[in-house]
Order: sequence, then C-alpha cells, then structure tokens
Amino acid sequence: MAKALFFVASLLLYVLSQSSLAVATQRLDLVGSYKPIKNIDEPKIQSLGEFAVNEHNKQAKTQLHFQKVISGEMQIVAGTNYNLRLTALEGTDSRTYGTLVFTDLNNKNNLINFFDVPN
Repeated sequence: MAKALFFVASLLLYVLSQSSLAVATQRLDLVGSYKPIKNIDEPKIQSLGEFAVNEHNKQAKTQLHFQKVISGEMQIVAGTNYNLRLTALEGTDSRTYGTLVFTDLNNKNNLINFFDVPN
C-alpha cells in the first residue's frame, strides 16, 4: 500500500512539474521579443498613438493631428514597448509616422522615438 501511494504521489508531482514548466516556457516566449498587436483598433492602442502625437507636438512644437494607429507590435520587458505606425494630419496632408512608446510598470507612458515614415 505504501509503495502504491508513493508511486501515485511521485506521478502527481511529475505531472504538476511538467505543466508548470510548459506555462513558464509560454510566458518566456512573451518576454523580450516583439509580437504583433492582434487588435490594433483596441482603445488602449489607439490612445497610445494619440499620446505619441501629443507628446511629439509638445517636444517638437508641431501641430500634428492624430488620425489612427494602423499597425504595431509590442515587446514585454520591465514594462512594455509599443512600436507603432500611425497616421496624422500635417495641415491637410495625411502622413505616416513611426513611434516607440514605453509603458512602465506604473502604467506611465514615455515617448522614446517619433519619426516620419517615407511613402
């Protein structure tokens, strides 16, 4: 009886350790590498694009008007990097821009880079 109980306990520990390892491996896949943003129309993603345009306007003393985020990818680090492509109006011309926004662990956004993407 003791051998059977020991066997069942050992088997249970093995199964649990394997499932924990699989979950940890899946989480490691998320950390460090850029992954495409699946729902680019999500309000949070669109607001990050608007934040980037507003911050760029403050820093560069421009008057771009945010239109929408058109594509992007994210990287989980000690926070999250959002590498976005967005459109904004410069006067009456719609132009494409690239931006990198870092959201720290306190959920504070920081504009890292903002640049014109040639057509």
